[in-house]
Amino acid sequence: MDLKNGKYLLEIYQHCKDFRRFFLGSHYDHIFQSLLNILNNIMEVDNICGFFYKNDHYPYHYYSVISHDHDEEFDQYYQQLNQHYHLKEIKPQLESYLENYTFVYGLPLDCEDKFYGYLFFCRDEKDFNKEEREFLNTLSQIYADIFNNKETYQRRIFDQSVFGKILNSVHANIAITNPLTDEILYINDTAKKTYQIKDNVIGLKCYEVFKKDQKERCRVCPLNRLLKNPNESHTWEEYSDYKHKYFQNHDSLIEWFDHTIVHFQYSIDITDLKEIQREAHYDSLTEIFNRRTGKKALNEQLLKAKKENKNLIVCLFDLDHLKTTNDAFGHQQGDFFLRTVSKEVTTILNHDDIFFRLSGDEFVVSFYDNTISNVHNLMIQVLNVLKQIKKQDNIPFDLSFCFGLYEVGPQTSLSINDIISEADEKMYNFKVKSHLKKAMRELDLSKVNVNEFTYNQELLYNALAKSTDDYIFICNMKTGVFKYTPEMVKEFDFPSEVLTNAAAVFGSKIHKDDKYEFLNSNQQIIDGRTDSHIVEYRALNKNNEYVWLRCRGHVEYDENGEPCLFAGFISNLGRKNYRDNLTGLYNGFELEKRIQETTSHFAMMILNIANFKNINQFYNRHFGDQVLRIVAQNLQTLLHKQTTIYKLDGDEFALILKDATPQDLCQVYEKIQKYAKQEHSYEGKSYSCHFNAGAAFSPHDGTTYSKLRRNCEIALQHSKHYAYGKLTLYNQDIADKRNQTLRVLHALKESINNNFENFCLVFQPKVTSSYHALTGFEALIRWNHQDFPHIGPGFFIPMLEESGDIIQLGDWIFEQAIIKLKDFSRYDKDINMSINVSYLQLMDDKFVDFIKEKATLHQVNPYHIIIELTETSIAKNNELIVNKIQQLRQFGMRIAMDDFGTGYSSLSLLKNEPLDIIKIDQSFVRNITEDSFNYAFMNAIIDLCHQIDLKVIVEGVETKDELDVIEKFNPDYIQGYYTGKPMDYNHAICLLKKNIDNK
Repeated sequence: MDLKNGKYLLEIYQHCKDFRRFFLGSHYDHIFQSLLNILNNIMEVDNICGFFYKNDHYPYHYYSVISHDHDEEFDQYYQQLNQHYHLKEIKPQLESYLENYTFVYGLPLDCEDKFYGYLFFCRDEKDFNKEEREFLNTLSQIYADIFNNKETYQRRIFDQSVFGKILNSVHANIAITNPLTDEILYINDTAKKTYQIKDNVIGLKCYEVFKKDQKERCRVCPLNRLLKNPNESHTWEEYSDYKHKYFQNHDSLIEWFDHTIVHFQYSIDITDLKEIQREAHYDSLTEIFNRRTGKKALNEQLLKAKKENKNLIVCLFDLDHLKTTNDAFGHQQGDFFLRTVSKEVTTILNHDDIFFRLSGDEFVVSFYDNTISNVHNLMIQVLNVLKQIKKQDNIPFDLSFCFGLYEVGPQTSLSINDIISEADEKMYNFKVKSHLKKAMRELDLSKVNVNEFTYNQELLYNALAKSTDDYIFICNMKTGVFKYTPEMVKEFDFPSEVLTNAAAVFGSKIHKDDKYEFLNSNQQIIDGRTDSHIVEYRALNKNNEYVWLRCRGHVEYDENGEPCLFAGFISNLGRKNYRDNLTGLYNGFELEKRIQETTSHFAMMILNIANFKNINQFYNRHFGDQVLRIVAQNLQTLLHKQTTIYKLDGDEFALILKDATPQDLCQVYEKIQKYAKQEHSYEGKSYSCHFNAGAAFSPHDGTTYSKLRRNCEIALQHSKHYAYGKLTLYNQDIADKRNQTLRVLHALKESINNNFENFCLVFQPKVTSSYHALTGFEALIRWNHQDFPHIGPGFFIPMLEESGDIIQLGDWIFEQAIIKLKDFSRYDKDINMSINVSYLQLMDDKFVDFIKEKATLHQVNPYHIIIELTETSIAKNNELIVNKIQQLRQFGMRIAMDDFGTGYSSLSLLKNEPLDIIKIDQSFVRNITEDSFNYAFMNAIIDLCHQIDLKVIVEGVETKDELDVIEKFNPDYIQGYYTGKPMDYNHAICLLKKNIDNK
């Protein structure tokens, strides 16, 4: 229903005028045709039937029919009519018309205990919903009021009995004015409330009432245009300075009851809608496009450039040390940093340029029809302005950024993500050169004077006491000058023992894969973010060989609390047979040797990075290797006073704690988890770093390395699958459960290999929210094995995902589901099927081709296939995933996000990803009648999704109370045990047949 459209008010007004013909006893067809035309602008109505008691000679009149399939319902109306009048001849005459319509809604016309007849509204396709029935009830009351006052109808038409009732029944501002004098002739109650009007304003100028301190007609008022073209209507938006609100106005000229022309304005408050639209498209802090809108605008700009044969210069820039600014000066200063840079960049933009915030400190600017040279100068211009602002306002931190430029030709085949990645590469090169250039400017080795180096020997002793002897280094934190031992100067061919800029000299010798960690670790010391560090890296020695080094240092402070000395040692790790080549940590051989040498009680812990394989898949294996190296160094720094970290296979690490208790282990793991919760990034790309951990005690759980490691691995697997990453201590119950899991996995693999024996699909109905009509099914997998009768998909799906067998099973599920969909479509051509797809399936190179092949083979309309992906898999935002989703949508399929609200980035996904349907997780349905958060969340998310053209399914509705609450929010679809339990194929066919019978 479009009850917010002002057009129907004008038509009902005209319809009320036409009623005079009805009272003259003629033009019945005309008056009902008029009403039918009006209603079809608001809702679907196929016909109207009316019974009116008019006089003794003509006791009734009918215009149309009631459904033949509703004899029983008609009998009810007929009996009610017959209680008032003897109308036996009505039914036979009507029944000849009763064969074309399915749904009917009948309303009595009575007022003040007087009965005037009935109105019947008919249609073919679907029943009238609650909102439509309420509107028709109001309309029947207006008709009854007209009958009751028909003698005085002409003089009452303008008061509260008829037209006033209509105008006051809608939540919109309505004003009628004299188009020549602007005097108010009428305003409804809603307008009075909106503008807080208490006095009589009839006869006053409209702009004096609705505007603040205005003396003449508004310049934007469309009245002059309407006077030139009286048959036109005009819709426009207006911001009211008086009420500080946005309104959408619908203006027309109409003929009034005295045949004069008046100005009719219907105005809707769209302030909230404007705010929602703005939030959906703009970044709230910087007031520029957000990621989703910006990428969409960039895509449109690419199409425009291709059409007009123009190029684009895409600039990616990120703010320097935003996190440091937030940590040192507070997030308010960080927000100032973001707003200031955004504001200054905006000043260099032309009309066709695009500017949006890509992530926390990253921004994209796309310059239309420009050159690399010119854009480079513009960005340098902004940097210079930022330097002036810093100087003028005495800002304690740098206002600067690094940027990269990439030129896009009009015939490019690159995707948006590819283009941004290219600009990212350019930005990274700029960043490295910029930082090193800054460091080199301060380097002048020829002017170094050894005698200038001074340090506090007592503080030096304190620092060295916390380290061990090898290559010793000392740094004067006041001057930034480093001193190295003669042995290190000789080994690495330094120009002198004293270096004024060690980052530039020593940095040139660091392996390229380790340079970021080397510079970053030292920068944390310089910024004051830490007072000690342990960092491992490879450096080129005098023999042109890379050797593994471990740098360990500590900062000392003077009497004023200022850092004055940074000292420590650099160890040549050597012993490569016992070292992991990637991380420099001791490996499993060394761990085994240490365990064999340990005679006291101790605990062994093995931990791994949760879902580490996703990092390799999202980026690449090189990126994953760097993450392992960074994690290794950070864990060693974190725990160096308590234990040694060992690198095992893959993404696993180990540690041993002598004479440890379970409480000691928990404290250590708590420190590790605290580190894991921090933000992690490498080369500007963020990654997740959560851990699983299992532990065993010697001698209780084993005395040999092999047995302890096996038991730790069992506990680790339990942590991964059942403890949600919490530390798990080995015990026999866990071992038994692990053995049971292996038995289940073996049986699952056998079922898959035996042509998917014991697997079957069930189908849960999805219904429309408005009238609970069947719209589709979700295909759900079940496994019925005689040895494991109670194993559900929530248990065996994660097992198959870990083993990789989910790809084979998922392909089978998809094909079986579309085969059943084809069968279902014979009963309902519009029925759809939702099919769950694992992230691993989506990552498979052959997945998209497989989907297209099977849909084509079985001749299924792709639009009726809905691919359901979990929020977690979509949130990973891998370019490959997004590309495959887009391919599926281009093929015609729709994409649904399952379990919405359970992940960590739900709202951002609404902006950033190519989705069609949102499926709100059932956890928000539970206790919705009592839980105010679930109630507010459900209402807000459904409203927001509709504002950005996303359909909404609410799943897990199990009671009538839950359904009653959720229906108030007007989701598109409902799914749950209350509206339909999962059923087998035959029961689904029966439901489809029943659905046809009810249409």
